[in-house]
Amino acid sequence: MTADPPNVVEEPTFSIPRPPRFWPSPLGCGAVVAVLVALVCAGASLVVLVARPGPVVTIRGIMASKQDFFNDEKVQDLLLEHHIRVEVTPRGSGEVAAEVLGQKTESYDFAFPSGQPAADLIRKERSRRHLYNRTTYLFTSPIVLASYREYAETLVRRGIAERHSGGPDDALYYTLKTAGFLGLGRRGQTWNDIGIKGITNGNRVLARTSGVCRSNSGLTYLGLVAYVVNGSKPVQTESEADQIAEEIGPLVTGTGMPESELFSVYVTPEGKSQGPVVVVYEHQFFAYQQEQRRNSGRVDTERVLLYPEQEFQTDPVYISLRRGNGDRLGQLLRTDPGLRRRMLELGFRVVEHPSDPGTKPLYGLLEDNGVPVPDERTDYTRAELPKLDLLQRLADRVDECR
Repeated sequence: MTADPPNVVEEPTFSIPRPPRFWPSPLGCGAVVAVLVALVCAGASLVVLVARPGPVVTIRGIMASKQDFFNDEKVQDLLLEHHIRVEVTPRGSGEVAAEVLGQKTESYDFAFPSGQPAADLIRKERSRRHLYNRTTYLFTSPIVLASYREYAETLVRRGIAERHSGGPDDALYYTLKTAGFLGLGRRGQTWNDIGIKGITNGNRVLARTSGVCRSNSGLTYLGLVAYVVNGSKPVQTESEADQIAEEIGPLVTGTGMPESELFSVYVTPEGKSQGPVVVVYEHQFFAYQQEQRRNSGRVDTERVLLYPEQEFQTDPVYISLRRGNGDRLGQLLRTDPGLRRRMLELGFRVVEHPSDPGTKPLYGLLEDNGVPVPDERTDYTRAELPKLDLLQRLADRVDECR
């Protein structure tokens, strides 16, 4: 229980005269309105100053096949959020190195060759000349062979390819026994000879590649073929390079070597007649299949990938050629979550650490987007390219690059 409150005696009240009201006064009302208007205007001005974007800086680069990254509209929008616009001069990887080393780079902030050979050449020579260069590794993408189901299944029946998950009507990925595949071409066998069904094709069983003199994918495939034909080891001497070049030249040049990348033709209705097996990058296929899934609700099961047993992971290298804007863009690409996410969406294996090829995050995103992923394998042989001067010698002998 609570006790009753004690008797409380109220204090006496005092009457205080109220001053005249402010609002009825025309002068008081006008003053308040003026103050409020001034505050609103000041606040609006402050918001405009805070929200007004800074000046857009144009950063210029010279690069090879990975230019499709900077041409992507979402990438461009993400860069504009940081007040950056990137202008790219497209070249083959070999041409990127040639222009940089020829010091035709006064207007370029960065170079971005598609593979390690051209990048090594740039860094080595610029270091020798005491010229600025700073490298950043962003993503990787293996060299693969893109094909069509009828051709892949023909190779399966010949024991030269093995399906990953899925049956003959829906598997998207295959492992290619590279030596067996090259052996068909070396013996001059055609697709008709090896029993392709539903199609007549009297052409030799070869992979079509872009030019080895200017294209990193073409040069890398040349090195891969040389590695396999040379007994799973890179050529070691000039005489060995000359001998292997003589043997493999027809396997690389036999279907012609266009100067442009082949993927854009591969995905057209005419692609199959242009080349049933073409050398491309893995990320191109993944980006294409994600787009197919978004647009049609299903993946394209007519087009498939062949993974050579001897995997070669291409390593595009961002090279800042000058301090300031070149370094700024490289750092942004390395750290910005939105740009890193977009790299995955475009099919790249995003590098977080030199020892991590970035496969798991990519495969996770593909599965989230309804695109099947290749089977996880541990029995790939990591192919090795020869030293840069010997790789260039191979290219010179095969296609007279110089």
